Amino acid sequence: MTSDKKKLVMLGTIVVCFGLAVAITAYHRHKEGSVPRGIESIKRGDMIWVKCDNAECEAEYLMDKRDYFEYLEDNPPTAEQFVAMMTDPNIKGATPLVCKDCGQKTVYRGEKCEKCGLVFMRGTIRHDFADRCPECEYSKTEAKRKKARQNLAESAE
Repeated sequence: MTSDKKKLVMLGTIVVCFGLAVAITAYHRHKEGSVPRGIESIKRGDMIWVKCDNAECEAEYLMDKRDYFEYLEDNPPTAEQFVAMMTDPNIKGATPLVCKDCGQKTVYRGEKCEKCGLVFMRGTIRHDFADRCPECEYSKTEAKRKKARQNLAESAE
């Protein structure tokens, strides 16, 4: 092949590759555009526990997860609260919700222990898993990670 033909073949290859890259990118963007993201991806009926921090009330109840996050989106934290949330993973939450029992803004996201059934606020035990139960010290997150490590170790053998 002559030098000119080689240059044309290389140029043609580059154009084809570039065209494929554009086509693949456009396909994936179109495909991903139809998939719900963010709060829209949370199905109605997915429930989470919340607990009132008011000592006179201490209500605990299930709340629709999507409603919870929509409230947080509509009531964003201040800059100081946001920094606190980013630096402390165990903070109970920057934006309290209004309690349906006492009517005060004292409700935070909670957890219900699968072992002993206690409902408590996330992050009760500082510098630990947010779902660590203060009563029996069980953490679902820790148990899942431990099981995953065991399964990985067994499959490696």
